[in-house]
Amino acid sequence: MAYAPSQDASTHLERPSQRPTRSAVRLGSLPLDSEQDLRFIQDRFALFAKTTFLISSMFLLATAIAEVVSDAKRYSDLARASHVAGTLVTLGMWQAAKSRRSMSPATLQTLDIVGTLAVCWFFAAMGHFTVQPFGFYTGLLAMTHVSITRAMIVPSVPQRTLLLGVASFLGLILSRAVLPWPTELALVAGPHSRGMLEAFLWSTTATAVATVASKVIYGLHEKAREARQLGQYSLEEKIGEGGMGTVYRARHAMLRRPTAVKLLSGDGSEEQLRRFEREVQLTARLTHPNTISVYDYGRTPDGVFYYAMELLDGLTLEDLVRRHGAQAPGRVIHILSQACGALREAHGIGLIHRDIKPANIYLCRRGDIPDFVKVLDFGLVRQTKTNGELSQTNLNAVVGTPLYLAPEAIVTPHQIDARADLYALGCVAYFLATGVTPFSGQTAVEVCAHHLHTPPVPPSARHPVPEDLERVILSCLAKDPAERPQSAQALSQALERCVDRGAWRESDAEAWWLASAKVEAPSSVPSETPRSEEDLPRRVFCCADLEARLRAERTS
Repeated sequence: MAYAPSQDASTHLERPSQRPTRSAVRLGSLPLDSEQDLRFIQDRFALFAKTTFLISSMFLLATAIAEVVSDAKRYSDLARASHVAGTLVTLGMWQAAKSRRSMSPATLQTLDIVGTLAVCWFFAAMGHFTVQPFGFYTGLLAMTHVSITRAMIVPSVPQRTLLLGVASFLGLILSRAVLPWPTELALVAGPHSRGMLEAFLWSTTATAVATVASKVIYGLHEKAREARQLGQYSLEEKIGEGGMGTVYRARHAMLRRPTAVKLLSGDGSEEQLRRFEREVQLTARLTHPNTISVYDYGRTPDGVFYYAMELLDGLTLEDLVRRHGAQAPGRVIHILSQACGALREAHGIGLIHRDIKPANIYLCRRGDIPDFVKVLDFGLVRQTKTNGELSQTNLNAVVGTPLYLAPEAIVTPHQIDARADLYALGCVAYFLATGVTPFSGQTAVEVCAHHLHTPPVPPSARHPVPEDLERVILSCLAKDPAERPQSAQALSQALERCVDRGAWRESDAEAWWLASAKVEAPSSVPSETPRSEEDLPRRVFCCADLEARLRAERTS
């Protein structure tokens, strides 16, 4: 359900001290606020294990080649076995972490602790059983590499890196204190205390370097995380982009509710931000179930306006037709009737959509209801500046997508009413029923000229369409607004009188969604989708410029 944002919603970012305390489980790394955070840690751990495995394998191979070439054995059997064991542990860590299946926090934490400690202790044993003093420094360098590599790749809080480093290098110190000392070490290194001091100092230095590296890397990740924090919402991944802005999958910090957050494009002026705020407040008043719910809104510190809305799983009507072709008449009527319900409420409070098109009508499953329609982007498509062609105060502008523009939206855009949305919905109906748009062209000017002067080809000439549904679609495409249905309710009533009304049953929709799920997973793009080749690139352009081009085209 949508609700009107609070009056201070736009100030969330200006009071960072009021951000909720993160209570998510920590893996000694980034807070795991979502499945994506956990997957990120797992991928980074897999990279750490892979890097360590490749380097360790390289040294293992190089040592074997050197022994063959020089005919001198530096590795004892125990040293070689320890090196191989450490290398195999890193291989196991890599293979376990790179799997597509996400691990639980506890499993990943165990793999991190046990795996890192096992590798370091095997490398300590490798150094101990190697000819000294060469073996001591070999083990030291190998363990230092493991500790610093982990600190640089896996984002980890410094305290955890410190404790893990101490536990890891304890193996190096124990190898000097507990295990028997080779005779060579006593001759070269001197008294036992000197060897212990040397091991302690090098271990402390390596642990300190790893801890500092971890502090720096973790701090950078935290800053990046804060940059993705918009008020109460944490951005997770970009899921859509279009002319009006960019959409991200997000999560509410307290409710853990999956949300879509849209960052709107624009010139960033105070006037434009106030306009966006007024329009999102108006949109939040819409409560029709077929209208996408708006939860909240605000501004980033650098003045970018954003709003949060419900996250949908499904596909746009554009994707539906591109992937599956023209739809059955019963399904076309079923979809259009739901869209009419959303438009009826909006028009009732004086809100004109202005950019009805297949990409702004979403088809999804809602609970156990298949083929549930959501109309997107209400009231947020006006007064957008594009390529310097449209100023914030220029009301004499065409706003929308050329393929779905009503004639009056081209000639007198400042005087359009709700019937312009019905014309656009008629274009959507034509697209659904036939698989093609009513008009096409190489340029926006050519398409707009067709909207102004060219009668549409009857849908039945392009694809089998019942006569009564065809009449409804063509009535919506009338050039004169007075000849169209005069309201969304009137259009809905006309659709109800069609013979195929009710032909698309819930069982049909359920079967379609089950079959579709086996072929491809539906997308989760709630608002903006990449434009198709036919969605001409200039969705906002100057009316005066367009009229001049049309006159030039007619005279030529």
